[in-house]
Amino acid sequence: MTVKHLPEPDFCRRLLDGDELAFRELFDRFHGKIYQFAFNFLKNKEQSEEIVQHTFLNFWLNRSKLDPDRPIAPYLFTIARRTLTDAWRKAAASSRFREYIQQRTELVTNETEERILSDDLANITRDALDKLSEQQHQVFTLSRQEGLSYEEIAERLHISKHTVKYHLINALKIIKAHFHKHDIIFFLLLLFR
Repeated sequence: MTVKHLPEPDFCRRLLDGDELAFRELFDRFHGKIYQFAFNFLKNKEQSEEIVQHTFLNFWLNRSKLDPDRPIAPYLFTIARRTLTDAWRKAAASSRFREYIQQRTELVTNETEERILSDDLANITRDALDKLSEQQHQVFTLSRQEGLSYEEIAERLHISKHTVKYHLINALKIIKAHFHKHDIIFFLLLLFR
């Protein structure tokens, strides 16, 4: 009977008894997941492999703490998390690592903030454009996104230059009011340049 087909309590008892075949099955089942867990934090192949080795070594040395009535995976990932934390503490002692972490944190924070702000601004802009009539939306798009002049817009839409101006002014008022409602001033400077 292979270990992989045993219920988890039986599998756990085999590990408690020091069954190396059971340990090999455990390693085969979880080493990839533990590696990915470590790699998500470290972004380093060699260090992540070391975390996997230390995790399974610690598991084997402390297998007497296993509870057959509890799942093995959370216990294994707790060991991995502690091993990872210990590795970070040791590495944090070096000034080079502290510099790396600071730069990485600033980069991730800036990228995250920019992405959130960009997404929010895109949603607010979409909402503002949805408030425009079809004619206002066309005129605004041709003016601000395609950069066409009043004359070019008038020619394309078969309306007068004055009608283009009228629709653009009204569209800008609606958009400005919507952005003002959301306290967006910077974007307005770009929009009305």
